Amino acid sequence: MSSDGEHWTYEQWVEQTVDKIVHVGLTTPEEDRADWLRLQIGLAIGQALRHGRSGRSDSDPVIP
Repeated sequence: MSSDGEHWTYEQWVEQTVDKIVHVGLTTPEEDRADWLRLQIGLAIGQALRHGRSGRSDSDPVIP
């Protein structure tokens, strides 16, 4: 959910998710980084698939 309490559109969700993965991934200790990235990327792909399979478009809100 966005900082104003509204749901993000899919496009906004993608942008925020990528930014989070990059930012946190770069600050995660090296010995944990690969595992953390695998987990986050897998979760993001799963959310994207659920969104697409629901028939929503890129401008529809993402519902967790």
